[in-house]
Amino acid sequence: MVHVRWAFNFTAWRPGQTEWAFCNQCIQKEERERIKKFYFTKDAKAAMIGRLLIRKLVAEHTDIPYKDIQLSRTEKGRPYVVNKSLPFDFNVSHQGDYAVIGAEFDTIIGTDVMKLEPPRSSGVGKFFDTMNRQFSEDEWKIIKSPTMETDQLKLFFRHWCLKESYVKALGIGIGFEIHRLNFKLSTLNLPSDRPLTNTTLKVDNKDEKDWIFEEHLLDNHCLAVAYKKKQDDQIEASKNFSILDYQTIIQGAVPLCDPEDQYWKDFCDKPENPELLKKSNKS
Repeated sequence: MVHVRWAFNFTAWRPGQTEWAFCNQCIQKEERERIKKFYFTKDAKAAMIGRLLIRKLVAEHTDIPYKDIQLSRTEKGRPYVVNKSLPFDFNVSHQGDYAVIGAEFDTIIGTDVMKLEPPRSSGVGKFFDTMNRQFSEDEWKIIKSPTMETDQLKLFFRHWCLKESYVKALGIGIGFEIHRLNFKLSTLNLPSDRPLTNTTLKVDNKDEKDWIFEEHLLDNHCLAVAYKKKQDDQIEASKNFSILDYQTIIQGAVPLCDPEDQYWKDFCDKPENPELLKKSNKS
């Protein structure tokens, strides 16, 4: 049985030339080229770890040798394994400081992660106004129920992660009208020591009783995992995300090609992230 919840802090990861070169050796050429095109190192690191998490998952839970794993994407951009049909589903997300992956046996799954931070370009009120159509009236009542804006943002991001995880599990991506989703939070305070699983969903005002929604708090990030109940109703107890380090990520990894110095040079030429770029421009 596959029941995986892994997370990796890519912001804290500072790869040197040897590490970055090895990571590039362990992914497919088209992915190396895609990652090379990112403008910021933060985005390049997030994408790299996302691919390595998938390869680690498939290598550990199938009989496909690491070097033979072939990954591709659906028309909606969802990664999948080309080699064979898997007995489990997986989904990756990265935002803020973390890349995460969730996997579940004999069902479909979606994951999403969001850093609990205020919007950069506007105040909370204006930000909520721009997102007004994405949430139901009942959801907005819950989101705006606290007096503190920081608490309102936490509830906003929880709802957003839930919606994204559900849509990603269905594999339909952009184009789905998420205002059709009405989540009901039974617990307003998200605990850090265990996942919540008592959140429910209505789609077009109809109860979706065949779904499990996990909510996790990891540092200052909220995470949501959505998966459909198993056919035999044997639902494994939810568990916290395991935070992996770099050595664990690459354990069992096998190079697919010789190292190429150009990928390291391209990586070194990138700024870290938009915030640091703005600060350097102001100085």
